[in-house]
Amino acid sequence: MMSERRDKAKRPNHSESMMSRLKTGLNGLAGDSELASDPEQLRLRKAVLILLAATCTILGIFWGITYFSLGRPLAGSLPLGYSAMSAGSLVYYLLSKRYKFFCRSQLLLILILPFLLQWSLGGFAASGSVIIWSILAPIGALMFAGTTRAIPWFSAYLMFLILSGFLDGRDISRTALPPLIVIISFAMNIGAVSAIVFFLLKFFVHAREQAMAELDREHRKVRQSLSLAMEVQQNLLPNSNPSVRGLDIAGKSVYCDETGGDYFDFLKPVGAGNDCVSVVVGDVSDHGIPSALLMATARAFIRQRASRPGSIAEIVTDTNRQLAEDVQDSGRFMTLFYATIDRQNNRMHWLNAGHEPALVYDSDSDSFEELHGGGNLPVGIYDDSNYAQAEMAIAPGQILVIATDGIREASNRYGGRFGKEAFYKVIRQNAAASAPDLLAAVFNAVDLFQYGNSVEDDMTLVIVKVLKSAT
Repeated sequence: MMSERRDKAKRPNHSESMMSRLKTGLNGLAGDSELASDPEQLRLRKAVLILLAATCTILGIFWGITYFSLGRPLAGSLPLGYSAMSAGSLVYYLLSKRYKFFCRSQLLLILILPFLLQWSLGGFAASGSVIIWSILAPIGALMFAGTTRAIPWFSAYLMFLILSGFLDGRDISRTALPPLIVIISFAMNIGAVSAIVFFLLKFFVHAREQAMAELDREHRKVRQSLSLAMEVQQNLLPNSNPSVRGLDIAGKSVYCDETGGDYFDFLKPVGAGNDCVSVVVGDVSDHGIPSALLMATARAFIRQRASRPGSIAEIVTDTNRQLAEDVQDSGRFMTLFYATIDRQNNRMHWLNAGHEPALVYDSDSDSFEELHGGGNLPVGIYDDSNYAQAEMAIAPGQILVIATDGIREASNRYGGRFGKEAFYKVIRQNAAASAPDLLAAVFNAVDLFQYGNSVEDDMTLVIVKVLKSAT
């Protein structure tokens, strides 16, 4: 019993197998070797049109012979003439590969012949509704030429349909078809056209379902790759807050996509003690995979250079020279804020390379000081840029806030921006909290402000609190 189930499971679906064989055959008709540069969908369109043209050509011969045998030479000559012209168009296409001419000529023949044939047989009823074959022209245009180009064909079909109404009953022949033949014609014309339309639609729907399934598979692969990239990038960020004597530090990045261009890091200056730390926050232009790759490259350059002696200005200048060689022609760059905080001497050296101004909040005076760039360009624009650093005293109770512009520029569903004042307000209200709690308060405020609106930019925030006690 289990063996039978396994055999049944291995057996391919009959419908899928038939469609696969049909698709292979149609690709052969389209000439894979000669049309290898065509997209698969276009090759299938060409192949189906060839099959339709060949089918109608054979049916035209059948109908022509039938009408001749019934004593209707004019009616018989029309489908035979169609078959001759259709066959000529098909041969010309196979030799020249001029698809547009082939498509238009076939659709024109399919549009005009049924109208002429109905007129020669004496009208809609007398011809067995042969004009219904004309509907294959706009349907074919929709499938083979596209939605926009199908509109004129459908308009032409409506025009012929209206014209046939005016000419209905004007029998130019001497004899009418036998009633039984008319009944058979009704059944065959309506049935054949319905069958052709059904199988054309079935084929294209099946092809679309296969394309959507393939697209879904590719989409899953991309999502898996993005998830892996996100995991790798998250591992590049600090996985914990540093423990530095006299300082309370916290940092976090939130990306609007799986990956982003924001970056922060905590570094140990060369030869420094336990009461000294360097904080780096960067923001690569744009976001997504390209920005994430540039962020990873910049992180590597900064870490490699910071592992050797040198001032902040020297570290950033050397990093810029290396990074600019890689990205100068791409138009991408990275803003950067780099600060070294020495708690023992209560001094801070800092450098702003085109970055969002960092903030120093003094809770005693309830004042904010903005640390601007002082003319320093973002990193990666010119390889010969030189960077200047600044120095300032720090005091217990002060809070250093380094953020990317994604926080201040966060928007709500009404188009409003979170802005500088709201940012200041959250810091002021939570100044007594620990650095992690203050950081969480800022992100919570931004989330509440953005409620109902998607995140449009990466957001990074680092909080450094100078503790009252240096122990």
